[in-house]
Amino acid sequence: QYIGFVLVMVGFLFQWPTILTLAMFPVLLWMYVHLARQEEREARAQFGDAYVDYARRVPAFIPHLTGQAKPISP
Repeated sequence: QYIGFVLVMVGFLFQWPTILTLAMFPVLLWMYVHLARQEEREARAQFGDAYVDYARRVPAFIPHLTGQAKPISP
């Protein structure tokens, strides 16, 4: 979700290279990274060790492209 939004913002920079899009890009990027970190804290608080295990296996922003998932621990 977040990487998709960043790619859309980069597309806006190419399609409408204005002062506004240039100024808003770093602001929106910071806001979304901050939001993602906040959501991670909330998920950790709500789901505990299950979320910590999940976060250890799944990258936060850029997915693994190898097609090989890390095994789930029992």
